[in-house]
Order: sequence, then structure tokens, then C-alpha cells
Amino acid sequence: MDPSSDYHFLNQILWRRVKLTLVCGIFEGVLQHVDPNKIVVLKKVKNVETGRSVPGVKMFFGHEILNEEEEVTYTVIDQFQQKFGAAMLHIKKQSVLSVAAEGANVCRHGKLCWLQVATNSRVYLFDIFLLGSRAFNNGLQMVLEDKRILKVIHDCRWLSDCLSHQYGILLNNVFDTQVADVLQFSMETGGFLPNCISSLQESLIRHLKVAPKYLSFLEERQKLIQENPEVWFTRPLSPSLLKILALEATYLLPLRLVLLDEMMSDLTTLVDGYLTTYREGSADRLGGTEPTCMELPEELLQLKDFQKQRRERAAKEYRVNTRGLLIRTVLHPKKSVTETAGKVGVSLLCKNSMLDETPSFTSHQDVNLLKEESKNKQTPTEPQHLPPMKEETSEDCINKLICSESEIPRQEFQTNLSLKEEIEQLMMVENKEDLKCTKQDVSVSLSLPQETGVSPSDTFHPLRKAVLPTLPPCPALEKTDSWINLSPNLS
Repeated sequence: MDPSSDYHFLNQILWRRVKLTLVCGIFEGVLQHVDPNKIVVLKKVKNVETGRSVPGVKMFFGHEILNEEEEVTYTVIDQFQQKFGAAMLHIKKQSVLSVAAEGANVCRHGKLCWLQVATNSRVYLFDIFLLGSRAFNNGLQMVLEDKRILKVIHDCRWLSDCLSHQYGILLNNVFDTQVADVLQFSMETGGFLPNCISSLQESLIRHLKVAPKYLSFLEERQKLIQENPEVWFTRPLSPSLLKILALEATYLLPLRLVLLDEMMSDLTTLVDGYLTTYREGSADRLGGTEPTCMELPEELLQLKDFQKQRRERAAKEYRVNTRGLLIRTVLHPKKSVTETAGKVGVSLLCKNSMLDETPSFTSHQDVNLLKEESKNKQTPTEPQHLPPMKEETSEDCINKLICSESEIPRQEFQTNLSLKEEIEQLMMVENKEDLKCTKQDVSVSLSLPQETGVSPSDTFHPLRKAVLPTLPPCPALEKTDSWINLSPNLS
């Protein structure tokens, strides 16, 4: 078990249904406990091969598990007579739903083919291509516009545009995980903004700590769309594609909970301080009278210190672009050494961010280390990172970042080199002639065509115009147990 991937991810899906493929058979049950020492505990266990149920709980060890095989239970709704009514009755009882969509250029100019809706325990795949607008008239519109039902969506702009202009539906009460990711980044860095938004794949890796092997369905989706942009019009749709549709919606519910926890971390810290202010302090300060002073207490003033420390840390860990936005690493599943040997590395460029290039295989800390080691060998025109900031106010951090950035385009960016190419040159520092040829254009061939800096949802929407969404109020945390059937490789 990899503590940084499987362990953290499985802890996020506790109390949900999983499927384990072992040496001695296949078992499924409710995930009750995951231990870093390769121990997994399930309750309500069922032997899939024999159909027999095992009473109580059952313990499994990592060395018993053979492979991973993600599965999810879903219901395809392609007609009104049998399943549509029951599905709508179940959906209308929910307070939180996750919603995803697939089609060809899903916006006012495109075609919506599938609408995926996931609840605590079920996933429904509505075939809008076959059902047509009647699907919305018979209940879906009411759900999508209901202010009492929270809809969790990743990048709701395109679906909102499509529903409004093609079906007259005003999508309401949405928790957008893409917007929440940017808000969380701003809180983490003391108020700075990132240079680009995150795809669903990046959000799941960054926040939910999903191991790359669990996200193979997103890579497969992107590959299929590149081969056939109209793949979602195929009928009947293959089980593998239906599974992709279901997984897209399933992961959104636990992702929302993790993002909420991260955004509420400051509140939790401040409240913990409030709880111990008088309880663990001296009784003399209480004086036996009710407090009448309404000045901001010391316990809450530390929020200002939090922000200052985060700004200083962000100034050390991130570079800034010409717009004053922090350039963060683009996350993608790592490839094995055998898969990437002998190939040119990929330089990932975020859309609408000409100078925001970061490698997918390293962090900014690694880049800083490489540059520090070769500091004495650099030419005068090579870029320098922002110096550490000490004993400065939060306002000084902002001003220094922006002022320093104003000088960067004349030095760092005049080379037209990506950060990946820059690192390769630093590693070949002995060849001084190569370091002097910094103004020539460099063409980097992509070894992984399906992994680009553009999110999958942007692949076939060249004519879209961005509509800035507003972040709706977030209701209280609800327990959103999605039933995910998977066989994690814990060995």
C-alpha cells in the first residue's frame, strides 16, 4: 500500500461499498477501516463467487490482493415507462446530488447526450439523446432548478449555458468543485490566485488524493473522444463507456466534502483556540464578572498571522507570471520509467497563460534546488526565483511579488524557453555553448498526447465564451456515502 495514494484515498471512501479481488476469491462489502500496515476491514461481506454472506466483519491483508478493478453500480434511464418515475422519486428526496454531462460541444451550440446524476447510494445515467426534452419536463428541470437541492458539478459553465439556451432551465444552487479549488488555493497562499484552473483529474489527485491508477477512466475518456468526437451518440453505448459516465459523477460527492473541510480549516483552528481561552487560563482574568469588552481577542488576531505566513511561504514556493498569478504545478498521473524512457518530456502549458509552463514530473521546490546548485554557473540572463521574505507585512509580500515580476519578462521570459527545457539545460551545464543559445525556438514533441494542459471538457469547444460563475452558499456538511465498487491494489 502506498501511504500517499491508496491509504489516503481509501480513507476518503470509508463506509462505502468496495470490491476486493484476492488470491482466494472475490469479496465485496462496506469499507470500515484502512490501516497503513496493509490491513483492510470490511463489514456486511459477501463472497461474490459463491453468493454467500459472511457475518460480522472480515479482515484482509495487502499481500492477499491481486489487482485493482474499479466498478460502479449504475442505472441507465432510456425510457419513461419502467425506470424513469422511480428514479425521479429517489432523486427528489435528496439534499445533495452530483451532476455531470456528456455530449458533443455541450453548450448552446452543441448537443447534450447524457446527464449523469449521483446520490448517496445510486447513480442514474439519463439518455437525453433518446428521451429528449421530455426528460426535463417530467422532473429533471424541477430538480436542477430547486434551491433546496445542492448540485455538485465540476465546471458548471458549459452545462448551464446548454440547459438555459436549449431547454429553458436555470441551473440553481450549485457547488462547483473547480471554483472551490481556486478558493482553497487562495486561502492556502494567503490571498493569491493560481494561474490556471484545475481539471477534474487534477482536483481528484490534489484534494482527494486519488491514486493515478483509479483515474484511468478519465484518460480512456479523453482518448475515445479524440478518436471519435461523436462517441456519445453511439447506441447502445458499451458498458465501458457507461462505466466512465458513472464514475465521472460518483467522485464529485467525496471531492466536495474534502474541499469543504479544507476551506473550513481556519474556522476549526480559531474555534479550538476559543474553546481553551478561558478553560485552560488563569481564573484571575475572569474576575467573577461577565465580560463586557467587545474588542477583537488575541485568539482571532492570529488569523492575520496565518495569512502573512502563507503569503511568505507562497513567495518562496511559487513563481509568478506577468499577471501576478502564482504558477502552480500541473498534476497528471505519473508514467512508469519504461513507458517514458527514450521519449522527450512533455511541457505542459495552461490555456490562456502563455508563460505559465510547469513540468508534470517535478515540483517547484525541486526546480529551486536545481537552480541553487547551479547558481554559480548560470549566465546573467537566466531567471532567478523570488528571494525568501522575512519580517515583512502581508502587504509587502504582495508588492514585492508584483514588483519583482515586472522585471522578469525582460530577463526570464525573453528566452522563450519552457521551464522543462530550462531544467534540461541546467542538467547539461557542462556544455556552455548550449546555455548561450537561449534565444532559438525549441519545438518539444509530446510523448503523451492525451495529457495536455487543457481540461478534457475543453477539447471540443473552440467557440465557447467563458461565463464567470458565482459561488453559491454552501449548506452544512451532509454525509454523502457513494457506493463505489473497486478492487484497490494494496500490495
